Amino acid sequence: MKIFRLILPLMITLWYSTSKAEPTQDQIIIITNVNVWDGIGNSLKNNYQVLIVGNHIKQVAPRVTIPAGAKIIDGKGNTLIPGLSDAHLHLMFTMPMDKAYNNANWAYLAIRATKMAEQFLMQGFTTIRDMGGPVQGLKQAIDEGLIPGPRIYPSGAIISQTAGHGDMRNPNDMNPHWTGNNANFFQLQGWSYIVDGRSEILNAVRENFRHGATQVKMMAGGGITSKSDPIHTIQFTQEELEAGVQAASDWGTYVGVHVYTPAAIIRALNAGVKSIEHGQLINEEAMKMIKEKDAFLVPQSYWTMRDPATSSNPQKFLEVRKGAENEMNLAKKYGVKVAFGSDVFGNLGIAPQSMAEFTSRVRWYTPVEVLKQATSLNAELFALSGKLNPYPDGELGVIKEGAYADLLIYEGNPLQDIQVVVDFQKNLKFIMKDGKIYKNEL
Repeated sequence: MKIFRLILPLMITLWYSTSKAEPTQDQIIIITNVNVWDGIGNSLKNNYQVLIVGNHIKQVAPRVTIPAGAKIIDGKGNTLIPGLSDAHLHLMFTMPMDKAYNNANWAYLAIRATKMAEQFLMQGFTTIRDMGGPVQGLKQAIDEGLIPGPRIYPSGAIISQTAGHGDMRNPNDMNPHWTGNNANFFQLQGWSYIVDGRSEILNAVRENFRHGATQVKMMAGGGITSKSDPIHTIQFTQEELEAGVQAASDWGTYVGVHVYTPAAIIRALNAGVKSIEHGQLINEEAMKMIKEKDAFLVPQSYWTMRDPATSSNPQKFLEVRKGAENEMNLAKKYGVKVAFGSDVFGNLGIAPQSMAEFTSRVRWYTPVEVLKQATSLNAELFALSGKLNPYPDGELGVIKEGAYADLLIYEGNPLQDIQVVVDFQKNLKFIMKDGKIYKNEL
């Protein structure tokens, strides 16, 4: 019933949409005269051709045999790269949480999310990992071709302890465990589950998988936007985190955690967590452990550039931002796997702020290294979902035979200048996702 209620407004948007991003699809497409970056190497392959059959790349070579009836697209000497990805987004979060809680109809929230999804696609993000929220209906509508948007790896409801970062109750909402009352809006709609103890965590993780999650998100420490948990707090005991990891492992997938402080990071890693989200207050010991455990770090380096006034809680944001530069220095020093995730959410129209993550990361990494983080390395993280991977028929984040046809063409060379990607409105001339063309200005 929940899924139906989310899907219905998405279908309604089809009847009223005035979007310019209507997809076209031909069975066979050949892109000629492009300089190809494959998502793995450090240089371009000049004057190449790419053959796309259906939704997969069939051939990448200096010259390919052109089948009869193929649609030919002249790349005009521009740069072709794999579709970008963002490993930390919340597509359903398109307004302040108090307004969503008290004033917004669920259908209105779902329709706003369709616009957010389209905005990210038109910036070149063909895949995203959604790290919390009832996004499964949106994903289904996109996968069915009902609306334009990126591929989605959904985490489902955020899993939080009582008074944790995912406890978004109003101050006067009583604890349902004490009163026997119904759970609050966020729990009923699948935004967050407030749970304590091993058995409740097992239930919450399994409930997420019942609704189609590909991985789960647990809150392991204090947060900026939440009101009842200071940043220094360590959330969930070792046993509770291990329960979440065990439940996810039994389904062949993994747990990512929201966390900032070293003690909370170390506890999560010892519990078997594979993805550290944020981590700005990390120290050397915790960073070395990320490397030793072969886990992923998903930081937001653009917070070093962000105006605190843009945060809903400037004081908390400043507390976290103090460590952001040190985090990136340590990540570079120890060579950890740094995935690309912007965590940009809020009001509609905020999506372009995600491009600031590209701008900021070139302080520590070369443009090609940053592009790898946003393509092939992110794809490695997404693949940890194992048999729950909703896109198992091809590789993501690369340009090679058999990979999904998620392709971008830029005017300019982003391997030399990351601003080519940042200024997408000017430079992004062509967007293809799953073999469908969503933009073509060539």
